[in-house]
Amino acid sequence: MLGIKVRGDFGSYHGAPAGVWGEYSGTRDELSWTLTKALGTAPRLFPFGPERVHRVGIVTGSGGAMIPQAAAAGLDTFVTGEGQHWTFFDAEELGINVFYAGHYATETVGVKALAEHVSRKFDLPWVFLDHPTGL
Repeated sequence: MLGIKVRGDFGSYHGAPAGVWGEYSGTRDELSWTLTKALGTAPRLFPFGPERVHRVGIVTGSGGAMIPQAAAAGLDTFVTGEGQHWTFFDAEELGINVFYAGHYATETVGVKALAEHVSRKFDLPWVFLDHPTGL
C-alpha cells in the first residue's frame, strides 16, 4: 500500500516481533501523501529525521513507545497509529521521522487483510463495518 519493500521484522513486544521495516525511496511529503491516500486520513508528522526517507518501520495501533527501538534498528522513519505526549521528545532527540496515522486507521489494514485471506481460503463472504473513531 505504501510502496515500501519489506525487508524484515524489528522491535519486540513481550518477546515477539512487533513490526516490519523496509526500504522506501521518496520524501517525507510523498510518504505523507501516500499514507493519506491509503488510510483515508492525514497523518501527523514529527519531522526530525531526513527529508529523504530510506528505511521505514511500521507498527500498527499504539506503537509510539517503540520509537527508540526503531532508531536502534537504524530506521530513519517510523509509522504507527499513536503515541504518548513524551514520544515527541524521543523522536526529536533520536533524529527520526515519526508519522502518527491514527490508531484505528492503521489497525484496520490488518483486519481487512486477514478477512480477505480467510475469505479466499474457506470461500466465505466478508464485509468490513467501518466505524472510525478519529483516534
